[in-house]
Amino acid sequence: MGPGMSPLAFAIRHVVYPSWARKNGSAVLPYLAEMERAQYWSPEKLAEYQWSAFKKLIAHAAETCPYYGESLRRAGITPADLRTPEDIRHVPTITKEEIQAHRDELISSRYASRELIDDMTGGSTGSPMRFCYDRDRNDTRMAATLRHDRWSGWDIGERRAMLWGAPQDLKRARPLKARLRERLINRRLILDASALDEAAMAHFAAQLLRYQPKMLLGYANTLAFFARYVEAENIRGIRPKGIISSAEVLTEENRALIERTFGCRIFNRYGCREFAVIASECGEHDGLHVNADNLLLETLSGAEPARGDDGEIVITDLRNFAMPMIRYRIKDVGRLKETRCRCGRGLPLLDVSGGRVTDFLTATNGRKVSGIVLATYVITRIPGIEQVQFVQSQRGAVTLNLVKGAQWSEGSTLTSLLTKAREFLGPDMRFEVSFRDRIHQEKSGKYRFAVSHL
Repeated sequence: MGPGMSPLAFAIRHVVYPSWARKNGSAVLPYLAEMERAQYWSPEKLAEYQWSAFKKLIAHAAETCPYYGESLRRAGITPADLRTPEDIRHVPTITKEEIQAHRDELISSRYASRELIDDMTGGSTGSPMRFCYDRDRNDTRMAATLRHDRWSGWDIGERRAMLWGAPQDLKRARPLKARLRERLINRRLILDASALDEAAMAHFAAQLLRYQPKMLLGYANTLAFFARYVEAENIRGIRPKGIISSAEVLTEENRALIERTFGCRIFNRYGCREFAVIASECGEHDGLHVNADNLLLETLSGAEPARGDDGEIVITDLRNFAMPMIRYRIKDVGRLKETRCRCGRGLPLLDVSGGRVTDFLTATNGRKVSGIVLATYVITRIPGIEQVQFVQSQRGAVTLNLVKGAQWSEGSTLTSLLTKAREFLGPDMRFEVSFRDRIHQEKSGKYRFAVSHL
């Protein structure tokens, strides 16, 4: 039994969870064991593994995905022309817009539709993207997440809680079997952080005091907002082993606030829907360890590697063979560090310079509404919108910067958008609509979905 682990948590980790995994054909635990070993490979062994995995993936994509066959043909190369890792730079990159336009041509002909798991981005860049992977890739994504979660001090079988707001993770009408698995096997309490006011935060505090999770995960700004409430109300007793911050930039000010309030370390995480965990901090906090046995992460200055400097982050999913994403331009900026972490892991270190920065908007009743939640709930549900940005400079009013998409309908799209937005911001919220050709990005490569000047 691990230090501090209850007999129940120990039983769930070593008996209940493995039994459930075997019964349901899940390979999560074997993959986790594999990744626990791989994280301590030497950088040389890891690079060799990545190169081998990349060659296998590009050959598969060229043969079974019409888009990649044509893309490589236009570039004048074949998989056989890739003789060294340096040749990867000759493989064309791909953008979100290209994936949106050519999704069906990116799906491998070796996979039947019934084998695919559909997913989509949350819309925090203003324009959601649909993609897919198979059951095996789902298992490796879960295994990688478990590995990185365990760095916080939490372990399988222990309780955890999420301050979250993605509708994919907050579905109300789930089968009883799924709800039981969530509570008894995953032992996860999910709190809806789509809108924050004192009543919501009091509810969070009461739930967390009762549930006593060993790990807390949430959006960076939401965690900081909740921490301010807990500190102001002098609430004591919420003491997880560790906290994981994700989805938004974690400032040093907010890091100090959250750690002071809850009496534990916070672990910064960089991830996205397309790839799940991209990089995470370990206990040494020397940088974010790249999930490099699952992903190949490059930083580019133009078309060349940005060696030792900030560059555009480009990612290849080495394990998604159902719908390969090869050299995907994620539109973030980061720097691969040349130093190794004191923890001994061979996984390279990354500093993310930009990332998703969202502000809270203030609803007409005073509630704080997360911009990333607005993105997830509003944009992903309404066709015909290419980009949108909410800007609030005064209470009771929001400027809506809007770029029309191909499915825009003059009669219904704007009405649907305003109706949905008012569900979160209040029925009497005033909107001024400004149509744009393009909403420009910030230096980080992202544009802010929600901007508050209050």
